[in-house]
Amino acid sequence: MLLCLVILLVTISGTLHRLNAFIYLEFSQQLNRQDTQVVVVESENLLTQQNQIITHLREQEAKAIVIFSHVSGDQQRSFDNVYFPYADPRYCLPTLEAWLGYEIVLKQTPSGCKSVWHSILGEQGESQNKLLDFSLSPAALTKFTASRLLDGDIFDAQIKDKLVLISQKQLDFAPQIRAPKINIFNDPVYLHAYIADNLIEQNLVTQMPLIQSSLLQLLILALLLITYQRCSFNIALMIASIVVIVSLLVAYLSVLWLNYFLPIGQIIFTTLVTLLWVFFARKWVEEIELNDIITNVQQRMMGRYLPQAFSAQTSPWDAIITLVNQQLALKRSIFLARTEGDHRLHEIRAINCSLSDIHEMRRDYERPPYSDAIKAFGAIHITRPFFNDLSESEAQYVVPLMYAGDIRGFWAMTVEPNEYFDEERFVQNVNRFANQIGELLFHFRIYENQQKANTSALTRVLTLALQKPLSQQVKSSIGDMEQKLSTLEHVFNQIHTAAIMFNLFGQVVQTNQKIEEIAKHNEMSLFEMTALDLLERVTHLDNEKAKGKLRYITLQQGELYMPAQLGQATFILSIRSLRASRTTSSIGEPFEVGGILFEFIDISYLVQQLDDPTKLLRQLQMQQIEQEESSEIKAQS
Repeated sequence: MLLCLVILLVTISGTLHRLNAFIYLEFSQQLNRQDTQVVVVESENLLTQQNQIITHLREQEAKAIVIFSHVSGDQQRSFDNVYFPYADPRYCLPTLEAWLGYEIVLKQTPSGCKSVWHSILGEQGESQNKLLDFSLSPAALTKFTASRLLDGDIFDAQIKDKLVLISQKQLDFAPQIRAPKINIFNDPVYLHAYIADNLIEQNLVTQMPLIQSSLLQLLILALLLITYQRCSFNIALMIASIVVIVSLLVAYLSVLWLNYFLPIGQIIFTTLVTLLWVFFARKWVEEIELNDIITNVQQRMMGRYLPQAFSAQTSPWDAIITLVNQQLALKRSIFLARTEGDHRLHEIRAINCSLSDIHEMRRDYERPPYSDAIKAFGAIHITRPFFNDLSESEAQYVVPLMYAGDIRGFWAMTVEPNEYFDEERFVQNVNRFANQIGELLFHFRIYENQQKANTSALTRVLTLALQKPLSQQVKSSIGDMEQKLSTLEHVFNQIHTAAIMFNLFGQVVQTNQKIEEIAKHNEMSLFEMTALDLLERVTHLDNEKAKGKLRYITLQQGELYMPAQLGQATFILSIRSLRASRTTSSIGEPFEVGGILFEFIDISYLVQQLDDPTKLLRQLQMQQIEQEESSEIKAQS
């Protein structure tokens, strides 16, 4: 509604008339008509030549003669087809109104006198509040000097039945005419010549009335509002460009063929303002919604632990040290990093020792023992003391940390061999860890360089990102949720128990990889089955008993165990209800149960993994005996 009000105020106030006038003037420059029924005669001394000119023109059967002279001569009053609009108070010329500084709007004739054009042309000469048409080329306008006329240097056909305008030739320093195309002339008679030509040819241009213009703006506004909201900004920008171009073309053809000028300025204004209005309104709403999404995601993730990503840490070495310390039984370790842009090394971290325990003074990886490790593409045993205070049994190794030929550092370590120590297996394990650490350091450096480039003050100013955009915050929040979801799905897929979850409407909510493999092997379409279908398929229960089981699980939130047969394999089927969570559903559901979980437990697989399966079997037999005894006691009591 506010946009409609703005469009109407702009249209009614005429704020864009200057734009309309500019476009109309540009149209006028492109039109060039070559025929006219108007002749202009300029005299060097109209006062003395006036009678002779009138006589010659009447002899040549001019349609009408209009003399533009304020000076009274022998003839100062109009007679027959000769008119003196400036000297004869009975006749006058219609007034002109400036449009963008150009006098091109034809107004009504002043009261108290008769229009010269109406006297000459009759009803054809009555027009007002219309735009002058300047399609006539100035070169096509017939112009003569009085001397040529009096000397007989003009054909009768050039005067016969023509409307002749006579004026005193203006001085060179006279002000120019404020009208398109003819602003090169200094004589106002040329502007009146165009008025006469317009009236004869009936090609005055009509402007669209204010009410119609307002309705047209509202119609365009409604169509554009619907169109812009159904497409992206790039498509909307393309549509706006097409609308502007088509509007200009239609307005030009309308002036050319129909002598009707559309409010093209208002149309362009409405098109572009509506585009910007929809764009900013949409961005405003999206910003509010994105803020809500970010807040909701952060609140949901607040109670869920999510470790920091490796690339997001301030230093990669703490995570690497934790990795090495919990995986390898090393006595001492020291990490050295490469100085960027140089072949020098510097100490970074030490494990089970201090950085001062390094005995090797060389810090150039182009020299041994570092160069030897690079040539070997892995860990090498070094005999020259690298650490201080080495024991007799302590062995030293150094391995390069590199990836794709880029050396990121070195890892020096010591180990005390025992009777179970296998040097070959140890070197293989160290090399595998070193390769992974080198790749981590390589990607961390790439990520760090990108972050520095993206977060520099100049880059942030040029990309309008001094403040972290909402899109980045949303990506970060969604990335955390995706990481958590991927982790849970991965864990769910890795368990050996085949599991499938249904909602209360019998639809599959979640499956894991094990149940999908079983379904594929037994040619079952899980996503086309309901919980009842699956229960009947694997237990061979009839329909009524299966419904009773599901009803018990749903209403009593119970748990059932029963044998299940899938092909040649036998499972223990565990069916239980899952309590509903506030975040599991986007709509309010009146049930306390969030779903039904089916678990197919393969006992044979579990038994095979035990060192002594007989213990489990004996325990199960004992539990069965105890259950039978307790049931007998209850029966006797």
